[in-house]
Amino acid sequence: MNIQTIATSLRNTIAGKEEFLSSLNPNNPYSAEFLDDIEKAVRKTTIEFLKINIAELKRILADIEQCKPEWNQYNCPYAAAETCHRVG
Repeated sequence: MNIQTIATSLRNTIAGKEEFLSSLNPNNPYSAEFLDDIEKAVRKTTIEFLKINIAELKRILADIEQCKPEWNQYNCPYAAAETCHRVG
């Protein structure tokens, strides 16, 4: 596995979570009207967790996109933080 594979996987994961998030939109007229109060609370909580998770994944992706494939443990500017080149 390499940095590009990880970045692609993250992009796909983010896209899938964003698609799922949009399907849970509480204003969706096709599903919200059929939910009881507990289901609405669960949906709202799930939406908030997804928003947080997507934001975290985007930050991780941004960090990964800054890594260069030619970096290694000796020339990576992030070596002290044990990131980038240690992924694998």
